[in-house]
Amino acid sequence: MIRSPLSPTSVLDEATNVVSMTAAPWAGLLIVTTLPYRFLQALFIDQLIEVGKDAPRYGNLLGGTALMIVASIVLAVWGRTVYARACRLAHVRGTAPARETWRVPPAALASYLLTSAAMAILGYLSVFTCLGVAVAAIFSGLAIGTAELNERVSLIEPFRLIVRHTRTATPLALVCVFFCGFFVALVNLAAAFALGIWAMSALSDFDAPRWQALFTPGNRRYLLMLIAGALVTLEPFWIAAQVVFVSKAGAEERGDDLRAWFEELERAS
Repeated sequence: MIRSPLSPTSVLDEATNVVSMTAAPWAGLLIVTTLPYRFLQALFIDQLIEVGKDAPRYGNLLGGTALMIVASIVLAVWGRTVYARACRLAHVRGTAPARETWRVPPAALASYLLTSAAMAILGYLSVFTCLGVAVAAIFSGLAIGTAELNERVSLIEPFRLIVRHTRTATPLALVCVFFCGFFVALVNLAAAFALGIWAMSALSDFDAPRWQALFTPGNRRYLLMLIAGALVTLEPFWIAAQVVFVSKAGAEERGDDLRAWFEELERAS
């Protein structure tokens, strides 16, 4: 079950294998259920920037978008929980998960809905502080990683599970890795858009100069959509890494990693 020590490198290596086993259809389900939330987030930020100091006068507009975001969060939470279960099954069994992935425990879904809402609030409150954003990212990742460990609905136990898994530096290391990965994904998406515009410029009825002006970092809406797209691209790997870390940390506590190591030595001899 656990064949390598608990470290950021081993977690990322095993998470990559898990993503390859869960890519179809579970990663697709995750992306489809997360896209509305990310799109509405970008739309809400764009509206806030647009209205500026006159935001109190546009309460209906901003309030309507906020309500849609709340509805999309529920869909995104469900999609993440299903994908986290797929990652856990793939990591434990070493094979692609099947229909049992749909059977998400209600306690896990309710617990993650609670913790994800709390982490979202923490993230919004700490958006202007680097340390606060890092802490929010760590706890947000562990919230989805520990979701299925909740066997019953509780207001306190989900947060205790999260705090228990912050005793090592691995969650912080994962945040640093994915922070760098975010910029890599951002650059790749921008390059993909630029390549698409260049390819479409060969068509006679395609207004290439106008589109080139729209798809530039100077266009706020384009930049917000790039950020949203980069976050959606990284999400399957982020969730897989969190699930693998929690699984390996639990195995290390129980001694399963040592038992697996001894079994491998016995088979090798």
